[in-house]
Amino acid sequence: MSWAEERVLNKIKNLPGNDVISTSELAAELNLSRSVVSHYLNQLAKENRIQKIKERPVKWRKNSINKTTDLSFASVIGSQGSLKRVVEQLCAAVIYPPNGLDVLITGNTGVGKSYLAERLVAYAKEVGSIKANAPYLCLNCASYAGNPEQITTLLFGSAKASATQAKGLIEKANGGYLFLDQVDRLSNVNQEKILNFIDSGQFYKVGDNVHHVKSNVRLIMATTKDPERVLLHSFLRKIPVQVNLPDYAKRPIDERLEILRSFFYDEGQRINKKIVVDEEVVSALLQINHKDNVSYIKNIVRASCSAAYHDWFSSNTMYLKLKNLILDYLPPFKNYGSIVVDPALVIRYSESKSLNKKLTNISQELKKVINAFSDTSLSNCRLRIEAINKLNESSSQASGLHVQHKQLFAEIIEKKYGLAKAAYLELTIYYLYEHHFKPDCDIEKLRAVVLKKLPRAYHVARSFYSKLPILDKDSHQGLTYIFAILLSEYIDENVKLHGLLVGHGENTATSIQAVVNSLCGNYIFDAIDVAIDADTTTMINAINNLVLNYNAINGLVLMVDMGSLNKLYSEVGSNLNCDLLVVNKLTTVTALDLASKMKQNLDFTRIASSAEREYQINVKYYNGFSQTKNILVSCISGLKVAEQISEILRQYLPADIKIIPLGYNDLKEKIVTKQWAYFEQTLFLLTTFDITEKIKFKYMNLYDILAISGEKKLKLWLQPYLNQQQLTDLNNKLLCFFSKEGIAERLNFLNPSVVIKEVEEINKKYEDFYNLELDGKIKLNLYMHVALMIERAVMRNNVIEVQPKSEKEKAFFKITRTIFQPVELKYNVTISNYEISLLYDLLKQYINIDDNDV
Repeated sequence: MSWAEERVLNKIKNLPGNDVISTSELAAELNLSRSVVSHYLNQLAKENRIQKIKERPVKWRKNSINKTTDLSFASVIGSQGSLKRVVEQLCAAVIYPPNGLDVLITGNTGVGKSYLAERLVAYAKEVGSIKANAPYLCLNCASYAGNPEQITTLLFGSAKASATQAKGLIEKANGGYLFLDQVDRLSNVNQEKILNFIDSGQFYKVGDNVHHVKSNVRLIMATTKDPERVLLHSFLRKIPVQVNLPDYAKRPIDERLEILRSFFYDEGQRINKKIVVDEEVVSALLQINHKDNVSYIKNIVRASCSAAYHDWFSSNTMYLKLKNLILDYLPPFKNYGSIVVDPALVIRYSESKSLNKKLTNISQELKKVINAFSDTSLSNCRLRIEAINKLNESSSQASGLHVQHKQLFAEIIEKKYGLAKAAYLELTIYYLYEHHFKPDCDIEKLRAVVLKKLPRAYHVARSFYSKLPILDKDSHQGLTYIFAILLSEYIDENVKLHGLLVGHGENTATSIQAVVNSLCGNYIFDAIDVAIDADTTTMINAINNLVLNYNAINGLVLMVDMGSLNKLYSEVGSNLNCDLLVVNKLTTVTALDLASKMKQNLDFTRIASSAEREYQINVKYYNGFSQTKNILVSCISGLKVAEQISEILRQYLPADIKIIPLGYNDLKEKIVTKQWAYFEQTLFLLTTFDITEKIKFKYMNLYDILAISGEKKLKLWLQPYLNQQQLTDLNNKLLCFFSKEGIAERLNFLNPSVVIKEVEEINKKYEDFYNLELDGKIKLNLYMHVALMIERAVMRNNVIEVQPKSEKEKAFFKITRTIFQPVELKYNVTISNYEISLLYDLLKQYINIDDNDV
């Protein structure tokens, strides 16, 4: 929600009582344009967050539905969770003018369809849609399925019956609701009769086809069957609101816990005793998957309490143990803690699971991280999230759900990943998890930022949330990114290499992982425990499943306790786009030594070569970008551009050819130092700058595809892998990417049309000063590079600072400072030396600078 839209909503919400306000009045009070306010008001009305009063002029008021919904459906567990959308639809059906809408509730036996129907009627009375004394009648159609004539009489009455029996249920329910349970058992004839009544609001009694009877009754229908199969299509089409209730086993774990708590509370009141339910009983009841769903659970709870009652007859407290539970199957134990209910205390159902209204500040800070990532924005965001501990209630910390959350946090975060200092974060993220918090921001952009800037923290956060029960899918996803942001304070993202320990036995690898990560005080190693009899193939599959989620472009250190070294190396390495070191000696000492070197960011080659010498063990490592055929993409304008070009290529190239984006500095270093082994499987390099050194592999400047010769060369290289149509399509996409329009699309923050004009002026200044006539290729290259450079400066992205290495480079720095001065003043930025050095590398060959120092 935008800042302006939030102001509009808050203004409406703060109106006293049932006061209304017009669009013009609201616009004047908020000092916003009437058209903007009108747009937001209509959007909020569509979302059912405010009410629109169709007068002249149109008026607006706060929505009273949510308040009464909380009252009417408070006892419907999940009304603000998994059933929130269901409850919203039912509320809308009740208040829809002029007489509400008929409703069909579907779901398996025992999911609570009848109870939900009762709550709907209670809501209708609360909001005044029907009178407080309006009738609510029920009919189970299955009871008369064998006698359709009798059910017709029950529904519509009989003209020949006595006065007391002449009225049918539809007439008796006039002004209220009629609930038809198992409506699928109605005959087609009776379905058609009800259909005619829905259309006309009137019907004929049995035995009288002349005198029609009118009735203003609302219908609630329920079925356990697929309505498309058991109801007439014409009948089903006339029921506008259809909702489905999920099975007990498919409800989120927090709702299942609350269902159990409510049942035990009822039994506590029945026997007037406090009930303490053992954690093993809770575990078993939570995992029941029975066809009778909640009704079955209720019966099990009552039977169990009955079995335990004799032992605690004279006590004020009854303890329910596993021996009191009668089940055909006992599922594996999962610790969600015990349940304690006291009949002397009024049971309180969970409040709204949505914290978006209370915690909008978190979402605002997340947006700042997305739009302008920096150490400052990251730190502010962490502080804002951690501040919610002030809202935390101690009562929630004693829940069964919190027991498992806390246990998993200690096991995974504190122990496995060695982040004991982050222990205090557990309460913060539990509070968000318990309340199904969803960040109010662009979740895909948040994901992209976290994966790019905080990949190690994200990996740890995902490892934790993958073990935690999902309460709400969208919330679970968003909380993974939020937790990564919180963990970033304790995880060193500068550690380049990934480490993985694989051992046979229940805790062989994970115990070493816990020790090493704890001693390092940081996340260095992941670990996999495989069965004691697992073969090398099983190990490889487990390893590959994990490393597929890595962004291990700088290298992977793999330590194993046994298995074929060559097979591990070849089959794991084939799935990687990075260096691979395999060490076949898994000990705490060896792992700790390697972790220390990885933490220091020692060069991979140095770590690999010293491992064999120092440990006197078998070591195998591959020194190169990929063991399979690959195409490298490197852009002087940044890794992001290289990644975008790589994504275009991946759409066309076969999967067995790796497309690897590479940072300009990394590529430059390997070429200058002649590390040719890295390029052994490289088919060719695509780049946006010209390479002047002699190299041992093919390369092409991507801007050369703007010329016919470059286009032909690229097609020639790719002919073995692509057909003619694919070659043409790929070339067109690359041409579009490097056009002015394509460059404009790369800008996320600045106005493209303004920036491109400024870039053109900058290019002209370079041409005038150095007396150049730059061709189209270099101009487009400069357009992209300078445009993105200005945006990076505005976004204040962190860069490496460098100093000019020669007198001629110093002169270039000086003239560049002069050329960019207007841009720096306009945007209040400073172009860094690092950015100027990239421009120097790009232009030096065109301005006749002979510089052997670079």
